[in-house]
Amino acid sequence: MRDSLCLGAASVGVVGDLLIILATAAVVALALQRVRLAVIPAYLLAGAIVGPSALGLVSAPESLESISRLAIILLMFGIGLDLDRSTLARGLGWMAALGATACAATIIIGWPIAMAFGLSAPAALAVCMALSTSSTAVVLRALAERRELRRPHGRLCFAVSAVQDLLVLVMLAALPALARWNGSGGELALPAMTVDGSDGPGWVHYLVDACLRVGGMGLIFIGGMVVVPRLMKEAARGRSTEVMIVLSTSFAIGAAVATQALGFSAEMGAFFAGFVLSATPFRHQLIGQVSPLRDLFIAVFFTTIGMNLDPATLAKWWWIVIVAVAATLSVKALVMMGMSWAFGVSGAVAAIAALALCGASEISLVLLQSAAGVGLLNEVALGNLIAVVVLTLIVTPSLITLGHRVAPRVQALRLPPWISVARGHEPPPQPSPTNEPAALRLRHVVIAGFGVVGRAVAERMDTLAVPYTIIDVNPRTVETQSALGRRIIYGDISNVEVLETAGVRSADAVILTIPDEDAVLRACEAVRSMSPDTFIAARTNFLSKGMMASRLGADHVTAEDLATAESMSHEVITQLTERVLRRHERDGQAAAPGPAPAPAPAPPPA
Repeated sequence: MRDSLCLGAASVGVVGDLLIILATAAVVALALQRVRLAVIPAYLLAGAIVGPSALGLVSAPESLESISRLAIILLMFGIGLDLDRSTLARGLGWMAALGATACAATIIIGWPIAMAFGLSAPAALAVCMALSTSSTAVVLRALAERRELRRPHGRLCFAVSAVQDLLVLVMLAALPALARWNGSGGELALPAMTVDGSDGPGWVHYLVDACLRVGGMGLIFIGGMVVVPRLMKEAARGRSTEVMIVLSTSFAIGAAVATQALGFSAEMGAFFAGFVLSATPFRHQLIGQVSPLRDLFIAVFFTTIGMNLDPATLAKWWWIVIVAVAATLSVKALVMMGMSWAFGVSGAVAAIAALALCGASEISLVLLQSAAGVGLLNEVALGNLIAVVVLTLIVTPSLITLGHRVAPRVQALRLPPWISVARGHEPPPQPSPTNEPAALRLRHVVIAGFGVVGRAVAERMDTLAVPYTIIDVNPRTVETQSALGRRIIYGDISNVEVLETAGVRSADAVILTIPDEDAVLRACEAVRSMSPDTFIAARTNFLSKGMMASRLGADHVTAEDLATAESMSHEVITQLTERVLRRHERDGQAAAPGPAPAPAPAPPPA
């Protein structure tokens, strides 16, 4: 009985701590949204407020460690899902090379600067690796709000961020070696190896062990490539989104556990799981489904990290934090600008990308936390570095705005002598001929559903030569139409990630042909919030739902009951009219053959 009471009290404590963390994070995030700041810095500030060094409202921060661990797994899983292999393979090779070179140059240049702050060589290297990454969430979200993801600097930022996400795996793997170099050991440090086996297992033993571990990773990867997509296809046939998210999340956690058992990091396994599923047609739907769950755990994760912020320590070392922030932004911006120039990027694009990517990232916090876990950083250094990351995340949106102001001044920057044509130059749009019909000048249309109505709309678009993207939840339809060369995406039309992938923000029209009225209403609201100017045509079963769709943003609504009534009344009147005319014709033809009867003689007068 006593044990059950203790267990119940512990559970209540965890739930209470979770409530305090989420409520504080929500309030701080709402406050910072008023001044247009990102939510991740809000979570970190919320952690500093409720942490033991401030109000001390959270009684047991260590009890939330499992939730924070799950947040990291879902974060790396989402990064793997976001990597589009086909996009990276189509002309983005030089951008990937630029990202890797800029990241390496930032680490090399920043290493002696970090040592000047009093860090040891291994710790300084770990800090430079952490700060060399740029925020994927903050940067891409800010560019999406400005509708610049498809612009040259937007694509460059995406490519560099994708390369940095891949390099994070190498950085995580390097931390144990840095801990051994630093003499701090750490849980992940490798034991000493000998050649003759006198002091322990020999090189052969470790070589065999390494081969087994790498082979195990290969089996996980191959098994995931073969088995999981088939299971996902089976789940999609049942039209059950719950099964898909349960299956994909269990695969991510399972891969993380398996890779950790093989001696690698759990983050690596979660990333590989996302990378495997990124090749399936379900990736966009999965991103939209996993994102809310990931965002919830990420709020807990960053809030718990923010608890490491000590206001007293920051008040004591505030000048070091300010100098470190200035050094981080300056070094990364100059390196990115110089490397972009060396790769032949135009001056305007290079300036915007350099200022957008000069801040730290949410992954920096993961790397710093891992570095502290293996003994490379003490509590004071970790707290100051978290403050550096928080400040760079806060100023990132403002730096993007500054980049647009600086861009015209460096537009005329000369190319290096080894580059003849500027990369990243955006050609001016070609105007359409004035005698071309207006319908043919439509840029892009999104068609939701590929049933009878959707096919009719698509055939009409083909006739007018209007490019379109189809969204459907039938995996067989997606597979068949993809084989026929149509651009089709698997997913729910109300899923924001699916709409983003379909290009709703730049579409001239979104045509909702699906019979699911609730999904149509959700889609109207989502599309209108993403693109206020896009024309929305919706199909509903009843007029009452059509009126709701109009209130949620639909420009044109076709209600099936009203359309059926109009069509049926028109066809009925037409058929009845034709029937009466045919009957009159038959009556007239029956009376025509005989001669007209002679009039009867008048009767004699009485």
